[in-house]
Amino acid sequence: MIAIVNDEVITEADVASQAQALLDDQEAGTPSETLSPEMQHAALRRLIEQRLILQEAKRSGISVSGDQVLEHLKEIRDRFESEEAFRASLAESGLSEEQLKGNLRDQLMTRQLIDREVRSAIQVSPQEVARAIAEHPELARSGDRVRASHILIRVSPNASEEKARGLVEDLHRQVSAGADFSTLAKRYSEDPHREEGGAMGWVAQGELLPELDAVLFSLRVGELSLPIQTRLGFHLLKVEERRHASSLTVLEANRAVYQQLYQQKFQQAFTRWLEALKRRAYIEIVDPS
Repeated sequence: MIAIVNDEVITEADVASQAQALLDDQEAGTPSETLSPEMQHAALRRLIEQRLILQEAKRSGISVSGDQVLEHLKEIRDRFESEEAFRASLAESGLSEEQLKGNLRDQLMTRQLIDREVRSAIQVSPQEVARAIAEHPELARSGDRVRASHILIRVSPNASEEKARGLVEDLHRQVSAGADFSTLAKRYSEDPHREEGGAMGWVAQGELLPELDAVLFSLRVGELSLPIQTRLGFHLLKVEERRHASSLTVLEANRAVYQQLYQQKFQQAFTRWLEALKRRAYIEIVDPS
């Protein structure tokens, strides 16, 4: 037993399973070394948060139908070339189809709860969009756009600057060695794009923090940044695609700014909501090592 979250236990096997999944995501030939203490700490923190959110979903009466689970299972099946390939992937992951269905049910419950408790309360008015464009006219200008992915490791009272730096450097080494950026973002990132594998969509110059903006628009397509430190913590950026917008309509500019403001508000609201869950919960780390 490593931790207690209300009336549920997180075991060494739970953390080991997360660790093994991460090692399995690395490409062939990548050294399968033991996860660093920083990564183990981050994995445990993520497990605690997942348990808290799922417990709240059950307490709140969130339910998911069997048809919804089957629909998402079909989406996963459709990504494979054949039923045999899907079965082989299941066997390799050590999951039965019933266990996969259980995981999908938990994910859908979590998403429903976050939609209801966080996303539904977020509003971005036309006045806010207009004000943002007036204050940052570069958002409405034509110019370079990049489709980028992002990992954020926050510095907080529970995650010191040293630990955050160690984790982001470890993640940088893994991605550089061939590990999948999207998988690591889903597992470790602490920004609103985590569930999308860190995918931020199209970003215009001037949209992000200055430290990130300067690095992002200097990267080549497919290139990974070095760790970047900001007031939020430590970041990794990767450019997926680049394009030049010769013209940008008012509608396109408004939509881009709306999405940016929405994501900022969601990040703040989600953090506050999750911290409130933690304050109300009983959390004990039994084995701090």
